[in-house]
Amino acid sequence: MKSPSVRLVAGLDQRVTIGIVILLAVVVFVITWVGIAEKRTDSLTLLVMQGKSFTEALAEAANNAIASENVYDYLVHQRYSEIVTEVASIDPSQITDQLLSRIALDHQLHGIYVFDSTGQPIAGGIVRGSRTTPPDFVIDEMHNLLKNPEAKFLLLLDPGSTPSEAIHYYLELTNDLDRVILIVADALYYVNALKQTQIGYLAQKMSREPGVEYIVYQTTNGVVFSSRRIDELQPIKSDSFLTRALESDTIFHRVINVDRRNVLELVRPFSTPDYQFGLLRIGLSLEGYYAVSRAFDRQMIALAVVLFALVVAVVLYLNSRRKRQEIDLQYRHIKSVTDKIFDEMRTGVAVIGDDGHITLANEAFERIFHIAAAEGKPWDALVTHPDLGFQKISDFRHAGETEVTFEARGKSLTLLVALSHLGDSEGGPTGTVVVVYDITRFKEFEQKSARKERLSELGDLAAGVAHEIRNPLNTISIAAQRLAAEFSPTDRPEEFRTFTSQIREETRRLNAIITRFLALARDERHQQTAIDLKAFLTNAVSLLKIEAEQTGIEIELHCNDEVKIKGDKDALKQVFTNLFINAREALRGKKGRIQIACLPANGKVEIRFSDNGPGIDVQTADKIFTPYFTTKEGGTGLGLPTVHRVIVEHGGEVSYETAPGGGACFVIQLPVV
Repeated sequence: MKSPSVRLVAGLDQRVTIGIVILLAVVVFVITWVGIAEKRTDSLTLLVMQGKSFTEALAEAANNAIASENVYDYLVHQRYSEIVTEVASIDPSQITDQLLSRIALDHQLHGIYVFDSTGQPIAGGIVRGSRTTPPDFVIDEMHNLLKNPEAKFLLLLDPGSTPSEAIHYYLELTNDLDRVILIVADALYYVNALKQTQIGYLAQKMSREPGVEYIVYQTTNGVVFSSRRIDELQPIKSDSFLTRALESDTIFHRVINVDRRNVLELVRPFSTPDYQFGLLRIGLSLEGYYAVSRAFDRQMIALAVVLFALVVAVVLYLNSRRKRQEIDLQYRHIKSVTDKIFDEMRTGVAVIGDDGHITLANEAFERIFHIAAAEGKPWDALVTHPDLGFQKISDFRHAGETEVTFEARGKSLTLLVALSHLGDSEGGPTGTVVVVYDITRFKEFEQKSARKERLSELGDLAAGVAHEIRNPLNTISIAAQRLAAEFSPTDRPEEFRTFTSQIREETRRLNAIITRFLALARDERHQQTAIDLKAFLTNAVSLLKIEAEQTGIEIELHCNDEVKIKGDKDALKQVFTNLFINAREALRGKKGRIQIACLPANGKVEIRFSDNGPGIDVQTADKIFTPYFTTKEGGTGLGLPTVHRVIVEHGGEVSYETAPGGGACFVIQLPVV
């Protein structure tokens, strides 16, 4: 029998053990409860971070979609404006319905109408459709344009009941403000293009991503677009949360009940020149988060039931880690979507830190500037243009854009660079966002359009010059011949013959200049035949070598066999003669080398005519195909424009680039037979 003291000690040990067990249970319970609460907070924080990344990606994509709409409108305006210029150049007395119908058919239009300055019809040519007169709303817009001529043109879209019935109505005043020309054309391609890039379509597409409940763009006047119908959507003015978000420049988030389900809503201010200032509201599903939370609750119950079971603790740890991996997987998935959108943008985007190093750059930016792995490198080491230095960019106090010409790999690029500064929560600068648009092709289109208009003006000028000057020249030449043949003065006869010879020589030179004017300006249609390119170039080079050898110039020809093109031999021979003369004058009597090489290029043949002369600077290279432009004393500025006209008439293209050795290189592309 145990003594009372032994029982006292045993009871004390038992109570201590129970107390220790209870204490351990409480400690384990508290530690587990705090850990699970932190995991819930971390899960929600991670979901908010994913939502913010998704929201920023949507805002960037929306801005790009709006820019695409403006580009489509610009391209449509350019096309229709060229047709209007063609119609406006016709004498009003010669405009007929049949003539307008032919022009409309040539340009694949529904019809063309011409109205006088009072809005009365002059003529109308219809190719497609059953309407003989434009709709009333088009007539009303035409009268408004006449009342407000500073607008110059209007582009109207009638969407029709189906996309295939969409019609464009383009109104433009002539330069003399005496006529209004209306173009009616099919707008199916335009409507389909807008459908693929409009913000509403973008929102619908991105809302189908897993976990996205809705995407809404809302202003104080109401909803602009929504990915789906939401019955309980509150106006901005009646919701204090939305009001605060509208006045802020950061992304707000909250949990709200939508259609009897809790949704994590992220709100971001958004505005563009084309849309009223408002809020982008993105709703993300909380089902995954609640699924994780319910799993944590089940773990708490299991831990309370088997507190000291090591197996439960291991399962809890493994399950918690698995849930974190699932959340990380969801985060990486959403991040991969946003990264893909960022990298597939055709617009170059880079972020420069306040230390002058690039912290972020997409593939388009690296492609435009021909650099690789830009992130982490100094900006000034990669972008060397004087107008884009880091110090100059940092000195810009406000966001803005500038147009620069950039040299890369021997080619001149025209870039539109937009700048926007980043700031921290206190307004201090943290970096600069640089957005680069490559508008080289748009500039080329503008130059080609201006060159075409210049050539048209030159045709009128050349016809007048030929008419007004050639007759007096013939009279002067005949008079000089008669003076030399019929008169023989006794006083200084040699001087008399010298003067008459100079008169005849100068009239011949002036007549040659007029002939070159006409050769550039005439819209001649030469008889084109199949030409063996190698044989043709060999023959042309053999003729040029006679003069080249006299001036110490060596001509090399490299051309593949069995390459055939279709063209006029005489006109093409004039092209290479003009290029040879241009190279010879650039060498200025020095010994040099001219290389002519033929290379296949995607169904075309590329002829590279290069020399080792001084080359042409960037500013001059942009103007060399412009009529009358010349840097040579006594030059007419007609040689290279003639080359450009002949190549274009043969369905090809001609451009200039700097040769590898620093000389000039003219690249001609012609279709092969």
